[in-house]
Formats: sequence, structure tokens, C-alpha cells
Amino acid sequence: MNPHLPSIILRSMLITSIFSLFLIACGSGSGGDDKKFSPNMQIVEKWKHLKMIDIHNHDACCDKAYQRYKQLFDTYYIDKIVLFGDISEPSAINTDEVAWNAYKDNPARIIPFFSGFEMYQPQGLDRVVANIKKGYFGVGETVAASTNSPVASVVAWKAQHPMDGNLPQIYKICADYDVPILLHIDPLSGFSIEKLEEALKAFPTTKFILGHVNAYNSPANLVHLPATYSNLYLDFLPGFTRYNPDSAYSLKDWIPLIKQYPDRFMLSTDSGYGVGHEEALFAMYELIDLINDEAIAKKIARENFLNLIKAKL
Repeated sequence: MNPHLPSIILRSMLITSIFSLFLIACGSGSGGDDKKFSPNMQIVEKWKHLKMIDIHNHDACCDKAYQRYKQLFDTYYIDKIVLFGDISEPSAINTDEVAWNAYKDNPARIIPFFSGFEMYQPQGLDRVVANIKKGYFGVGETVAASTNSPVASVVAWKAQHPMDGNLPQIYKICADYDVPILLHIDPLSGFSIEKLEEALKAFPTTKFILGHVNAYNSPANLVHLPATYSNLYLDFLPGFTRYNPDSAYSLKDWIPLIKQYPDRFMLSTDSGYGVGHEEALFAMYELIDLINDEAIAKKIARENFLNLIKAKL
């Protein structure tokens, strides 16, 4: 018997588990997609004129999941999708290319971001510059810190904190080329947030988007960031708060903060992670309907993100 066989089997099991987690993260079997889900489509029809943008979508992976969900995007009047796939690992280079090709096929709907670059090697910086020059609209989702996420905490090219590795130089590149960077940070407290604030101060002309700020987080814990840093924008995931049983808050709990900073919030589905694609899409409309303010709705549904990428349009 091969003495190394047990360790080989364990490594194989680990690789299989990680791969399965990525399938979950990018929308193929996202823990939701309940075929019995019955949304009130009158709410969608009421707000369809907003031409919603999903600013955080992983459907460039999993055999081009964005194609499978086209009808659903149409049903929910999703005008544009910020598309990428895997995050902060070598396989992301391939899904970045899928996002790029999707954009070339449908530039009216697809906005490609990229996440595949080496975090600690010089070639990572070369790759970032090359992709921006190629025409990608932004960087991310990039894992700037993760200890809790079963997906993000194990990726090969994650940073240990938001000022680690190539990140400071990438922030400068983003400022130079006027493109935003979407960061994954968990937990959204403690040392990682301290280092995020260091980055926000050091790179005041860089446009930072903090991913899924309401996931496992409270409005009170977040309020000081937009109050202090004008270069920080907030990716809000209504589906988590509305449909994930792990959420300790309701959509109504977040509305005062959104109304206080209507120029900073943007909406996303995260490919329905943990709740399902349709639930995540409908939750965006539920939030808009609860806010019930046309001016704020236009901003968070569309205008704020378009302002971030206007240099690339």
C-alpha cells in the first residue's frame, strides 16, 4: 500500500470540498432557488422603470451561469450585471475571461470586473494593469481579509488584511485609471476594518466598494465608515437580510442608514448566495418599496454605480 495514500485522499477530499463551496458561491446550488417561491410581482412592476443594476454577481463561473439565468434577469428587469466568477485564486483568471467574453457578446447588459491576480508576486500588478487597459470596468471581488467565510478564507490569493501584499499598489493603480475596487472583508470589525480605514485614508482618490456590508453586520457597526470616508461605497445585499435565517436584522432596520447616505449605497444579489437567485432579485425590489422614495431609489438602484464607472462608459 502506498504510504502516502491517506494524505493523498485527504487532499483530494479537501479539493473537492473547496470546489463544491465555489459552486455554491457563484450561484450553482446557492442554498436557495426555491421553485415554490411566490413573489409579489406587483412590487417589481411598480419599480421596473428604475432599470436596476446588480453590482455583485458571480455568474461568470459554473458553466456560464449568467446564461442560464437570463430569463430570470429579464423577468426582474435587471438592466446591467457586474459580472465576475471565482475570486482571488488562479481559477479566477479563467472566469475573468468568461466575464470579458460575456461583455463582448452583450455590452449593453454585462459590466465585467476581474479578480484573478497574484496577491504577493510582482506579476500580479502587471496583470491588474493589463486587465484595466484591456477594458475591464473594475477590480474585484477581491478578498482583502477573511477568517469566517468557508469560501473566501481558503482562496490562494487572498490578502491577510486590506493593506497587505499588492493591495496598496493596486489601490493606486485604481485611482490612476479611475476604476473602483470591490473588496470582500470578513468579519466587518476589528483589525481588518482598522486596516481598511488605513487604506481609505492613504488612498483618498481610490473608489472603494465594501462588499455585502449587511451580511453578519449591524447598521450601528457600519455607520461611522460612510460618515468619515467619502471614497467608500457600500454594496448592500437585500437578499441576505430578507431571506437568510442567519440575519439578525430586517430590511427596515437598514433604511435609516440608507436614507442618511443615499449616494453611497448600491444593490446586489451575490448570485443568490445562501438564499437563491430569485429571492435575491426580489429582495432588491422589496427594499426599494420599503424606502418608497423615488430619488433615493434611482440612486441606489442605478445612478450611484454608474457614477463610479462613468470614466469607462
